[in-house]
Amino acid sequence: MKALLPIILLLAPLPALAQTAPPPIKLYSAAADVQALIAEARAEHKEGNTVKVIGNVPGYPVQLEFRTSTTPPSIHPVQDELIEVIGGGCTLITGGTLAGVKPGNGKTLSGTTIEGGAQRKVAKGDYILVPANTPHQYTDIQGELITVAVHMPVSAN
Repeated sequence: MKALLPIILLLAPLPALAQTAPPPIKLYSAAADVQALIAEARAEHKEGNTVKVIGNVPGYPVQLEFRTSTTPPSIHPVQDELIEVIGGGCTLITGGTLAGVKPGNGKTLSGTTIEGGAQRKVAKGDYILVPANTPHQYTDIQGELITVAVHMPVSAN
């Protein structure tokens, strides 16, 4: 056991090193940059939600989100979310109760379904504000859905 102690002490910091660093600060993306991110997302996309960072300051990521099919419903307990639809369309379900909640990273929790939510058709040019702790889900996607989402921290009142 004494022989293992130095090895254990050397390996103990490894989980801390494995944590991902926050995205770098990014204050500007030209229209051509956004189009390139859309092309990258299309090329990489397999299922679910493909995310690319358009802009970032601590606590306020601005993300391009690319979807081609229904994604699991989610809530953001500590963030409001402002969404602009920049391509495609879908049915967006908001409100109600998130059922089948799975552990998450604290900023986003996923579930299996939304019970009692309101459905709304959304399309290019639409803006949606999803308050913190509000279940939401993208369903019935028409081809592809491309959105820009700004996540904004809320105070813990």
